[in-house]
Amino acid sequence: MVVTQAERSPGRMPRDAKSPNGLPRGALSSHLQVSLSDPSIGDKFSVERLGTSGRGLVSVPSIVHGAPETAEESRETLFRLQRMAGFESQNFDPQDNDLEREFQVHRTDSDYALAEFWKWAISCLIGLSMGCIGFAVDWGINLLNDAKYQSTANVLRSHGGFWAPFATFVSISIGYAIVAGSLVAFVEPLAAGSGIPEIKTYLNGIHIKGLLTVKTLVAKLVGVVFSIAAGLIAGKEGPFVHGGGIVGGGLGGMGSQTLWELLRGKVVPKARRKWGGFFHNDAEHRDFTAIGTAAGVATAFAAPIGGLLFTIEEGASFYSTSIFWRGFLSTCIGVLTLHFLVSCAEHPGEVLTTHFGRYRDFGLYTDSLAFYGSRMFYYVWDLPIFVGMGAIGGLMGALFIKVNVKITQFRHVYIPVRSPIRRISEVMLLVFVTSSLWFLIAYASPCKDLPPKDQMTYLEAVEDTSSYAGADEKSEDFYGGGGQFRKGGKEHFPQLWCSNGTYSSYGQVFFTPLSQSLRLIIHLGEPLPEGTDFLFDFGALTCLFLFSFTLMMWTNGVGASTGMFVPALAVGAVGGRMMGQMIRAIVQRSGSNLPVSLSSYAVVGAAAFMGGATRLTLTATVMVMETTGSLQLIVPLMLTVFVAKVVADYFGAGIDDTHIKMRGAPVLEEPSLSSHQKMIADKLTVSELMTMAVVALPPVVKVAQVVDTLRGCTHQAFPVTPDTDKAFESAEPFDLHGMILRSTIVKLLQHRIGLFTPDANGDIPPAKSHIPTTQQERLTLLERLEQRPLKVRPKEDYERIVCSLTEEELESMMDLRPFMQRNPFVVQADANLSRTYRLFRTMGLRHLFVGPPQPKVIGVVTRKDVAEANAKLALGRKANLGLTTNSDSLTRPDSLPFIPYGAYDPTVGSSQMSHMEPIDEREAHDGIEMNYTLDGEWQNSRPQPVERRSGRRGRDDTDTEHSPLLDRSPGSGNLTDAV
Repeated sequence: MVVTQAERSPGRMPRDAKSPNGLPRGALSSHLQVSLSDPSIGDKFSVERLGTSGRGLVSVPSIVHGAPETAEESRETLFRLQRMAGFESQNFDPQDNDLEREFQVHRTDSDYALAEFWKWAISCLIGLSMGCIGFAVDWGINLLNDAKYQSTANVLRSHGGFWAPFATFVSISIGYAIVAGSLVAFVEPLAAGSGIPEIKTYLNGIHIKGLLTVKTLVAKLVGVVFSIAAGLIAGKEGPFVHGGGIVGGGLGGMGSQTLWELLRGKVVPKARRKWGGFFHNDAEHRDFTAIGTAAGVATAFAAPIGGLLFTIEEGASFYSTSIFWRGFLSTCIGVLTLHFLVSCAEHPGEVLTTHFGRYRDFGLYTDSLAFYGSRMFYYVWDLPIFVGMGAIGGLMGALFIKVNVKITQFRHVYIPVRSPIRRISEVMLLVFVTSSLWFLIAYASPCKDLPPKDQMTYLEAVEDTSSYAGADEKSEDFYGGGGQFRKGGKEHFPQLWCSNGTYSSYGQVFFTPLSQSLRLIIHLGEPLPEGTDFLFDFGALTCLFLFSFTLMMWTNGVGASTGMFVPALAVGAVGGRMMGQMIRAIVQRSGSNLPVSLSSYAVVGAAAFMGGATRLTLTATVMVMETTGSLQLIVPLMLTVFVAKVVADYFGAGIDDTHIKMRGAPVLEEPSLSSHQKMIADKLTVSELMTMAVVALPPVVKVAQVVDTLRGCTHQAFPVTPDTDKAFESAEPFDLHGMILRSTIVKLLQHRIGLFTPDANGDIPPAKSHIPTTQQERLTLLERLEQRPLKVRPKEDYERIVCSLTEEELESMMDLRPFMQRNPFVVQADANLSRTYRLFRTMGLRHLFVGPPQPKVIGVVTRKDVAEANAKLALGRKANLGLTTNSDSLTRPDSLPFIPYGAYDPTVGSSQMSHMEPIDEREAHDGIEMNYTLDGEWQNSRPQPVERRSGRRGRDDTDTEHSPLLDRSPGSGNLTDAV
């Protein structure tokens, strides 16, 4: 946090917390100077000594509740703080400089309408793109799975035995693993894992270099195809969150830095405004990224509502109704596109006669065959059991996170990101263990008799597809990518090494991809007549539960593109099915013929473990309901997921938040979600954390001085003030004219904008001389200063730009006034940290300046003042008073958007044009205010300047005089009268 100084005694800070000029350099700098191996770390930070005395243990004073209690806790907290030093924050506060204001005030209603149109159009494009990507990924997974299982089946049919099929199955799996691991180890390390923690970090306001590039997108989505086909206990849903964010951010900015670099700058891949190139600031990029994550989850699960809820509940830190509505449209378009492409692939030429909406992502049969309404039900006595399942799911989720954290810490030490060979070796080892274990279990499986023929008719039920082209061309040996080795047309009962008339009871769920096992566990037997159930081999369920849960803890975080939603659902569903079969046995042993819904137990178990691992509530409920067709179970699902979250929260945060915390990213959670954070913040003031030695720049500065300042520090923003020495060397308040970002300065240097050479008298031209006089020229200048989609990286590109400056340019002057943020946020020094935290969290700030405890005030506004109705009338009144012109020239110094400095009373006088005379432009530019009296007569007045709060300047900053307030005489119109 970059802040200014406040009126406090430097003597209160420890000696080692002072900068070379003697001013406190801030708590953060002081804390980062402490070594983790310092034996006195407990004495410096922990309150352990305060809680003991010669008589024994006493209570710690309440004013320091929340401080580290032990030296070990102090060391862990300091370690997390030091990890934060490697992250850069983003600034979601929109630019509000003179150039931007001049452009905005001259925008037409048609320009705003066009921008609004493109907001919705780009949201549709995001959904359309993710639908196509989702289809391509599904097709790739099915293709690779088809090749692996078909090859293994052919070898088994021709050679039999164990070794030949085993070698085929494992070698193909390892081959896929090499591709998946190489894409992470050698192409893009950020493609590893699910990407959800990284996307959450970005949406909270933390920049991660390379997170949203085209290279990361390709590595992520191609990698997840090979990861799943290799047999890892993983799913594609997490990577689709990351991939959707990349697509959303890229389409939102209508440009690509990666493509620009690949084309070596010969072609600029950036759309013009009429083709959607409106949204180039960080806040807009963040919003489109959030919409992309919603579309990603929706197309991964074929669950549009669940995808949107995921972004709201888990992803977007800055939720808005606009994101909700546009995300709603995007997820709808994405899933519709996915369904359309799937129908085109399965029934070419018959799309117009194909029934849509009958398939679910985790459904085994079509909705017309599954009879969800009669097969998924519950009794009132099931609810306590479901609550117990929720508690077990929460405990399992906490255990999963605990073990995975230990494995991740081991990876950081022995398999670091900088060692690609070790990373890819771990992926290969994991795939070898997983595929070998799955094959061995299928090989050792006992054989069971096939169900009776009357039941097989329902268990293998398929709809009559004879009307579709190519319906009779189904493979008799392999079912389209599902990994089912079929013998005699038995799709869900593979024969494998068993004799005719029997099937492999373990191979039924092991010799198949994990997603297909999930479908079988939940839905197999649903078309059977009511009262008849299919029972899986309990040993097969136990093995699948234990081994999937164990390997899931190892797989999460491995150096390949993987997700954990499908594994969590699968493990939970297996556990729920086991619970259901046990309850069914108990009911039957009691002599009752009451049917028990095994599918309901499987669905509730899936939701319980997913809620315990991810801490998702509404998202988990709706997503499970959408993908399994379990609308009847909405109440048990909500109850179970809530219990799972409550139990798991007792042991710590969810899997994604835990990994964010391990990485040390300075993520700011909602204040209301953490009572511990609020307790700490309520006990501190902002003055106890601020930095008083501030590096500042003057409004007009020599280019050589700018270069030296940028080279001499790593700050990302600089206050603009003529009192630069006072800002750095004195504890006294200084006048704040504005703030300018490092990235803006680098852009100014790159394009030589704002540079001038003083005349012989040393006169400095007015600030508005650097602002173009036409709207098109202003737009061109703004586009040259934009950081998106073509970025100038201050660290990488700075030296190249500086080296291109000539000696003459280095000796010239740079005018920062038209390009600096005019009104940066300021907080009073005695404000508590809770208020400051809320400002950072709600406004998306990167820097916050600290002012004196008693700032000067020139007015007040209320909620009604800023209401659209009042502002609309004020704008119309301004037009009727003759304060506007039809020309496309610079706005007047006394007109909007500087109403506070050229205020008038819109309730005074007549609004009829016939009663008014046009204002003399020469008088207006000479600083004479035209007030309209109660009698309807114009009155010239030249108000006397009064001292105003530092940091609020008029349009012309050629000198440091304060802009005048209105004459507050009773006869003159001013806003004070209205207040």
